[in-house]
Amino acid sequence: MKQLNDVSANFYIRNIDSTEHKLLNQIVDLHRQCFKGFFLSTLHKGFLRHLYMSFCEHEHSELIVAFENEAPVAFVACSWDTSGVYRYMLSKHFIPFVWYSLLSVLGRPSLIKKMFRAVDMPKESIRDENYVKIFSLGVHPDHQHKGLGTMMLNELKHRTNFSNFHYITLETDAENNDSVNRFYVNNGMKLSSVIVTPEGRKMNKYHYRVKHEHIVS
Repeated sequence: MKQLNDVSANFYIRNIDSTEHKLLNQIVDLHRQCFKGFFLSTLHKGFLRHLYMSFCEHEHSELIVAFENEAPVAFVACSWDTSGVYRYMLSKHFIPFVWYSLLSVLGRPSLIKKMFRAVDMPKESIRDENYVKIFSLGVHPDHQHKGLGTMMLNELKHRTNFSNFHYITLETDAENNDSVNRFYVNNGMKLSSVIVTPEGRKMNKYHYRVKHEHIVS
């Protein structure tokens, strides 16, 4: 487990371990509170538990959590090897993912297409540049507007060696999502492209880059 970092009088940040089962369940509940109505939140809790467990286990990925009085109030799931963590999920957690996917689609057959598209994620994530991907960043609804989201982004920026990685990237809804898009722009992220999913969902893709100054002697 990585060293605990105090960031304020009220909150502290640390990575969580895959053996912290109670805490992983709390992260699943927190995810559902942060992302009500989104695709992942409609899936079985077991699916989400194995998803976030993968970020704890994978060598180049992390599940970073902010706590207040020992209760998780914000988190970011990220990876320095996006295609690698996808491959890890499919190889190490394939059976649980299939099982919980089946439980999820029993009442919602429309989810099946989205499930099968996940198999192509490792290929889609391969790019020429090295980058860090934020898969999810959530703040408990009761703790928003306290600077926690910025605190989590700053923690990730601090952990990223921009000599080895070109940028940090994430995707978020382009429509009916003004406050979230404004948050990322205010935190130095630049809109790099707009994509449309097969379901017609428009997504904004953001990059955060550090400009390296070259000193000429």
